[in-house]
Amino acid sequence: MKINELFDFLDDELEYPIDHDVMTERIGDVEVGTPADQKSNTISTVVSDVGQETYGSAEELYNTIIGNVSDEYIGRKFYDDRGGNPPESDSAPKDDANVSF
Repeated sequence: MKINELFDFLDDELEYPIDHDVMTERIGDVEVGTPADQKSNTISTVVSDVGQETYGSAEELYNTIIGNVSDEYIGRKFYDDRGGNPPESDSAPKDDANVSF
């Protein structure tokens, strides 16, 4: 499943509030692919270390999943389309693909 389809899936497939264990039993094996489709993780893998017992809504579960995905789900790191990119310094993270439009 693509990550942009996740919210609708969670809203359609589950009834809320839902217990964490029940959720992982029902949909834990569903794989959510990265935007580049190079890798995927199951929902149970993403939320395995969360420690939350219940989810009150699809939005709460969605936010928990989105907040715990790995870096592969992030687009171009340190990119900001709202202004100029800050100048790189020795201590700042480097973006090897500096592109100016």
